[in-house]
Amino acid sequence: MKHARLSLLAALLIGAVTTNAHAQLFARPTAGVFGGVTTPRGDFGDEVNNGWHAGVLFKARLYRALDLRLDGTYAKLGEKTVVIPLNAEDTVVFHTDGTLPFGTLNAHVNLGPDSSEYPGDNTVTPHIVGGIGIYQLDYQLTCTGPCEGFETVPKQKHFGMNVGGGATIPILGVRTFVEARYHRIARKPEDGDSRTLITLSAGLRIR
Repeated sequence: MKHARLSLLAALLIGAVTTNAHAQLFARPTAGVFGGVTTPRGDFGDEVNNGWHAGVLFKARLYRALDLRLDGTYAKLGEKTVVIPLNAEDTVVFHTDGTLPFGTLNAHVNLGPDSSEYPGDNTVTPHIVGGIGIYQLDYQLTCTGPCEGFETVPKQKHFGMNVGGGATIPILGVRTFVEARYHRIARKPEDGDSRTLITLSAGLRIR
């Protein structure tokens, strides 16, 4: 009788561990929405001003604290006037109005106390995120002055990478999050070399 009780207890423990491990490894996918400020850096900042972005995300568990995350984002860049003096008499003036739709495929690593059960509790969960993407630069340029020899930049798609971090912060049962990411868009020298930007986002996840 004693052995039967021990066997039953062992079976229950094994079942509980197995169920918990299955929940950790195969947590259900989540979706979310986000938006925030887009800040071009370096040469990109000379061409366009700060703007805004909005997007959606889809995230699925790969293994324990590691998730696979797919983001789709649309960024509207601020208009800017670029003045290029040619000589003492002539000046070329460009007015830029750019957009930047892009999609990224990322590894999302949860670092908080609920990393192995995410999203099983309501504690604050830091994370890091990084991956690759496709970015479509679209400069809408208008030129005044002697514009001969100055070509407009065509709409182009380029590969790029991103890296950043943030935290999920539950508020009244809603899983809100904040995040900062650095993006580098790879371009050939003849296209104007690489462009970089920073996105600061706030959003919410829908389980």
